Amino acid sequence: MAVGANSYGTVAKVEVRVGDLVVGRVFGTGTIPTKVHVELLIDDVASRINMELRAQGYTVPVANTGSDVEAYAYLQYANSAGAAALVLNILPGVVLDPDSEDENMNRRVSLWAELKAALQYIKHGDLPATRTVTTEVTKAWSGSQQDNDGNVTAPAFSKERTSWPGVW
Repeated sequence: MAVGANSYGTVAKVEVRVGDLVVGRVFGTGTIPTKVHVELLIDDVASRINMELRAQGYTVPVANTGSDVEAYAYLQYANSAGAAALVLNILPGVVLDPDSEDENMNRRVSLWAELKAALQYIKHGDLPATRTVTTEVTKAWSGSQQDNDGNVTAPAFSKERTSWPGVW
């Protein structure tokens, strides 16, 4: 098996972050987790990243060419950090609760926070990458009742868009 075509992270980048868990700092067939497990975790995290990218109108996967090179490198960083956090969860010990606000700063929390920050960056539409849908269209279809952080706001209009004949 290998890392999927829609993934950004690499086994080598995960090894840099958590390679100290295995002898020789290299994941292989005899290590726990194995190299195949790490590749699966990279693909799992990439799926989460790509889901958020697609929801915000970005072209998926982000290409490592042209004006998207910096965005691709950032996604590699986030994808590898998230996979490294999941690798740490495979090992015995305290399992990371990514939603907990009261965590001691440790390696798992730090790695997960890097992925979470990247997802927020994408969610706010700040990733400088190619889009298939413009931000304006995405925001128009998402409604005016909620801002990017999920806070409820007063509606911009008091009537439904279908209340006015010929509007659509």
